Amino acid sequence: MDNTQTPKEYIVTLRDINESDQFYNDMETSGGTSTIPDREVNCCCRRTISRNTHYMLTDEEAQQIKSDGRVLECELTPEQLGIFPIEYWDAAQDGNWDKTPDGAADKNWALKRCIDAQQTTSWGDNGTSQQTGSVNTTSSGYNVDVIICDAHINFGHPEFRENPDGTGNLRTVEFNWFQYSDALGYANLTNATYSYAGGTSSHGTHVAGTVAGNTQGWARNANIYNMEFEGTAGGGNGTTSWAMILWDYVRHFHNNKPINAATGRRNPTIMNNSWGYMQFTSEHVSNVTSVNYRGNSTDLSNYPNNIKRMQLESKRVPVPAGGLSASVPVDDGTYLFYMPARVAAVDGDIQDAINDGVIVVGAAGNSYWPIDVSGGQDYDNTVTISSSNKDVGKGSSPGSADDVICVGSIGTDTAEYKSDFSNFSERIDVWAPGSNIMSSVKNSSSGYDNQQQDSRDSSYYNASSSGTSMASPQITGLLACALEQWPNMTPSEALEFLKESSKVQVGSSGGVVTHPYEAFGDSNNRYVSYHYKRPQSGTLFPHDNHGNRVSSTNGVKYPRVNSVVTKTMDL
Repeated sequence: MDNTQTPKEYIVTLRDINESDQFYNDMETSGGTSTIPDREVNCCCRRTISRNTHYMLTDEEAQQIKSDGRVLECELTPEQLGIFPIEYWDAAQDGNWDKTPDGAADKNWALKRCIDAQQTTSWGDNGTSQQTGSVNTTSSGYNVDVIICDAHINFGHPEFRENPDGTGNLRTVEFNWFQYSDALGYANLTNATYSYAGGTSSHGTHVAGTVAGNTQGWARNANIYNMEFEGTAGGGNGTTSWAMILWDYVRHFHNNKPINAATGRRNPTIMNNSWGYMQFTSEHVSNVTSVNYRGNSTDLSNYPNNIKRMQLESKRVPVPAGGLSASVPVDDGTYLFYMPARVAAVDGDIQDAINDGVIVVGAAGNSYWPIDVSGGQDYDNTVTISSSNKDVGKGSSPGSADDVICVGSIGTDTAEYKSDFSNFSERIDVWAPGSNIMSSVKNSSSGYDNQQQDSRDSSYYNASSSGTSMASPQITGLLACALEQWPNMTPSEALEFLKESSKVQVGSSGGVVTHPYEAFGDSNNRYVSYHYKRPQSGTLFPHDNHGNRVSSTNGVKYPRVNSVVTKTMDL
């Protein structure tokens, strides 16, 4: 049987959800057009608030549907394409802010560095690795809902209590996401309860602690929600491809949460995503047969591996494993590592969540790749592996999707180069510390570095880890603090807030893609800093109904640029 004529599950992503009803009717009734199959097409997953619908189509029918003007993309599910999601990790607060943590008193050094970023000097693990003293913020995430989209967290960790001494109520919410299933049209989950019983994760717990831990984190009073992103959701409730539909639940949560009696409004929602889709884990350089760089193709099929590596890196394709020192033979087995992948269906759902007002923050990824913006000269670069063309310049979903705040990782050197592993280049919106970050972990078998018992409860532990997974939650936590003061901040205003308060002080070791992979390249030179928007003591200003003051734009701040106009504007 011709496999191209065997129906498979395809995801049809529309440009506009308002065209869904007519598209459904065209697809699911007899009679076709030049862009619609001439049969009643089986819909295998209807998603009521999503622009994505899953249909059983042949390959030929999928190509036919792609030419319909209403259709943004029609592609196989990520599982069929071999694309999979992975984690990205390789009041006043006192502590030791150490870039090479080795003791129980050591804290997340990013807090000290970003809060003190107004200073012109830095410190690093090739100089003086430790700073002491206090840091202070004027906000801590009160009445802000943070979603940690990650593996499940240790909900009882002292970091998630109300008070830094480990007392008070837990701020973690073991939320039943499946309570929305009936409203969202997922009949198989109507009576299900989202389960967190599948085991806790050091990765998720570490990320949550950086975002909202009471000694290691930023938003020390935020509400903490958690949902996983991979596999079968909720510890075996029968839902597959959870990463495809979780956005529906996030949107419903954001749009339908109750009014907070303390504030008279719905809490803002910010979501951290320290994960992303990959095309493969690693691929030997010998399997690469060609590279397409800025519209020009180079045949590599007859090159030896050492020359092939040089050709690839000259065309912005990193080859980090093996052959990086004189002691390692150049043809010992060098690999392309964790190639990023975009999923159009996921990107569409993310855009709709952002349009609803959810602030989405994503890690850039840990595989050394330069990632460009749509329309950039490297966005359409590809490599050919085993006769298959692979995109190499577009980054991964969700971190590189449009309007997601994409975060790269800064390392521990005094010169403040990027972390060697961090993806980089034009798509990175902002940089934050992501190497040797201390935070909470699941338990004594975390597997992370510098593991220490928590002094407040010996049953719990903290440890250090590195990755853009550790950089992204710095931004999420900092923004959660800002949202306490500006709860009406939109996603675009959140990015502008980061831009205006960031410092142009990231080190740059050049633009090349070669070992030691610390090059800053064409990245935006923005090292995030905490910007005090009101005095640390005295009268509270601005009030929480004022928008973020953008220093260069007329009409979006108070006072406005035009001094004749004195009316305030709520944002």
